[in-house]
Amino acid sequence: AFIGEYEKQPLHRGCYAELYGIKCSVCTTPLSPDEQGRISYIKHPFFDKECMCPSHAVSSGARRCTGCHRFEPIMNKFADLGDNNRCVCWSCCRTVIVDSKDALPLWKRVLYFMEHHLGLPIWTGMSDIPLLVVDHDTLNERSQRSAHHGSKQIMTRGLCLSEHHIGRRFRIPKLRYDSIGGRFAAADAEGRGLTFFRIPDASKTNPNTNVTAILCLSGMPRDLAASILAHEATHAWIKMHPDYDATKPLPPIVEEGCCQLIAHLVLTDGLDPASNDVSADGGPSDEKLRQYFKFSIETDEDAVYGEGFRRAGALYADIGILPLLSHVVLYRNFPML
Repeated sequence: AFIGEYEKQPLHRGCYAELYGIKCSVCTTPLSPDEQGRISYIKHPFFDKECMCPSHAVSSGARRCTGCHRFEPIMNKFADLGDNNRCVCWSCCRTVIVDSKDALPLWKRVLYFMEHHLGLPIWTGMSDIPLLVVDHDTLNERSQRSAHHGSKQIMTRGLCLSEHHIGRRFRIPKLRYDSIGGRFAAADAEGRGLTFFRIPDASKTNPNTNVTAILCLSGMPRDLAASILAHEATHAWIKMHPDYDATKPLPPIVEEGCCQLIAHLVLTDGLDPASNDVSADGGPSDEKLRQYFKFSIETDEDAVYGEGFRRAGALYADIGILPLLSHVVLYRNFPML
């Protein structure tokens, strides 16, 4: 019999879910509604198509990309970093930073942006601060001893070290991507996958500062690594300011807010145009990833990092970056306008 164009065609609930419903990004199973017609799932805050069955988070502990936090599919595993069960999706893997030498051009780019685009003076020795790309355990071991311990976002990915770390040895990853195994493996002939770096005496590199090294977590895509380095460069800039008093540190909301502001400005105006090409698996483009990294800063609900960024951003729009940073160094607070 002929069925009219607008006549209803009923479907089983399961068939409708298979054809038109939301599918789990981890197991590709359609997310079926319960008896009340409700569908439960875990959703990525930025990438709308990224949804996951709640059962994966509870039972299997499904992994997420260490860069963009997208869910790892069961049938298309992400690249394994061999570091605290971390992995990198194929989109972030395009520009992933796993070596300190690869991060050095980003550090120089950040300092160039701060000096030539933001008009900030770069203090003597800033460009010579050792830059170390380290593994998860090394970074978290150091961050637990700092004022940054407890942060939900940035400080688990970067750290600005001061004089009390002189003489410490840090493990530095030496990795390369193994396309056959789909993971990052040791790049050194001995197969250790790491080397060591000893923090030098500050007086030998820059007698006017107590900043001895910048740490950045390995496995970050290029743009995210740049924003992390910008955040840490702002910490260094503040600590190396001629008028900075190390005995009277800034309130965290003030210092972290300014650091997040510079990180956001670098993502907005400090990098080359990003590609709009998507991954072979349909993953986000570099431009989309950059938008997500900015989104993460803008929507952070943390009382220090999120609120600090928004207050610093409003002041930056009113008075500019040099007056803002100069004021917080001198008076250890945001200016009152």
